[in-house]
Amino acid sequence: MAIRVQPLRDLAKIQHYYGFRYLLNPGVHEKIFDKLDLPQTYQDTSKLKVLDLYPGPGQHSAIFHNRFKPLQHVLMDARPDFVKHLRGLSSTQNDSFQLYGKDPYEWQSYTDLIDVEKKFVPSKRSLDSIHDEFLVLANLTGMVGEGLFMQWLACVGNRNWLHRFGRVKMLVWVLESTAMKILARPGDQLRSKCSVVADTFTDTKLVATMETKNLHKFGQGVIDSHKPVLFPENDVWMPSGKPISLLEVNPSKHNIDLDNFDYVTKHLLILRSTPLCEAFESLGHGGRDYFTTVIKDKKFLRKCPKELTSSEFLMITEAFVNWPFKPDIYMDFIDVFQDND
Repeated sequence: MAIRVQPLRDLAKIQHYYGFRYLLNPGVHEKIFDKLDLPQTYQDTSKLKVLDLYPGPGQHSAIFHNRFKPLQHVLMDARPDFVKHLRGLSSTQNDSFQLYGKDPYEWQSYTDLIDVEKKFVPSKRSLDSIHDEFLVLANLTGMVGEGLFMQWLACVGNRNWLHRFGRVKMLVWVLESTAMKILARPGDQLRSKCSVVADTFTDTKLVATMETKNLHKFGQGVIDSHKPVLFPENDVWMPSGKPISLLEVNPSKHNIDLDNFDYVTKHLLILRSTPLCEAFESLGHGGRDYFTTVIKDKKFLRKCPKELTSSEFLMITEAFVNWPFKPDIYMDFIDVFQDND
């Protein structure tokens, strides 16, 4: 049974949107799903399980569900006005469209859903390809969204949380400013630890974004290469707030020493505009002497951390691992959330 796709005038009656913004134009959602070409990954959507986090008014959810008819589609949201609204959508005779009224911010919500209550149990897949029976949808356009999204990216690298089941694709609505940070290329002004992490552990694409005067601020050729679906601000509710974008996050297969990689990237990127020949000292006493001896390329040593590719960070990490006098990285207390500038 199809889920009713409600018009904007009805969805605008929901009293509180809790600081989040949602695309509500059904036609734009259809264009987005055309662009994504999800059947290429999920060839049999009758076996697909979808976990939908912060669905809010449920417009994105309803259109997705009607189009792909997944085996199970669980909407996780605990905000009272949205819960009341979503309960009405999920009370149809469609047993595959279900509401789970817990907070997606809390780790325990996933433990309860999957491990304790076993209401949503994805299959496990190998790391050879994207999981073809599990998809995550999410909206993180609220105040805590950027920090939570960074935590989710860390979970991709660590293969925990929902990524313990395999390489799980995520379609995540974020603020435009967050999308710009994530997609920043080497050398871009916004290049930081979050974009290095996204580069290293995922293939992330800009699927759709609000048509604003700030599009030129996306990094080197992002708009031209990703060709996102563009939509006007009047397709979004609430009517005021920051621009939003949709990212497609495809986890990569990796075999990376996570602890040492994290230590190297966060220390060097604190000195993001400092030449490496000087920044290496931040990795430990004697670091400048060691790395300038191991790395012979003088041109490379003049690069700044914000100019490095993920493969170059991995090369430095390998050299760090082989450093006989490297510091104890587990005694490090630098704030890992240092790219909030």
